[in-house]
Amino acid sequence: MSHKSSSPHHFLSQLAGHWKGTSKLWLEPDTLANEAQIIGSIQLILDGRFALFLYQSSIEGEAQHGMFTFGFNTVTNQYEASWVDSFHNNTAIMFCSGREKENGFFVLGSYPDPTGGPDWGWRTEVEFRGDELVITAYNIMPDGLEAKATEVILKKVNA
Repeated sequence: MSHKSSSPHHFLSQLAGHWKGTSKLWLEPDTLANEAQIIGSIQLILDGRFALFLYQSSIEGEAQHGMFTFGFNTVTNQYEASWVDSFHNNTAIMFCSGREKENGFFVLGSYPDPTGGPDWGWRTEVEFRGDELVITAYNIMPDGLEAKATEVILKKVNA
């Protein structure tokens, strides 16, 4: 698969490697609930069509693991992602889609309210800021209000 330097697949290729940084969690708006080290690797799979981010961190001292798979659908002209982890998603897979943004992309997904109310939205932004890869996610409440839920700031490390 050939990649133009400005193509979404070229952007994905820049993400490949081992990463280390800090993960922050907010369970209520503006109240930091947890901050921990995060390590992970992003590998390109299926001839560069997709990126697979496997990571581990901790929340209140308990190990947490996750997998974020993302790519660019050339038919629909949008980014697509699936996300599973051992803390937020229980046994669900969150499916997301979205668009390019400056220095990255964002995707939107949703998850059911465990109390039976309307679904909540979830927006994940992936972007380069200098030499850092920043992955930020926001809860979108049924009334449309948003609050930062997670922020991961990563730097590449030599394997």
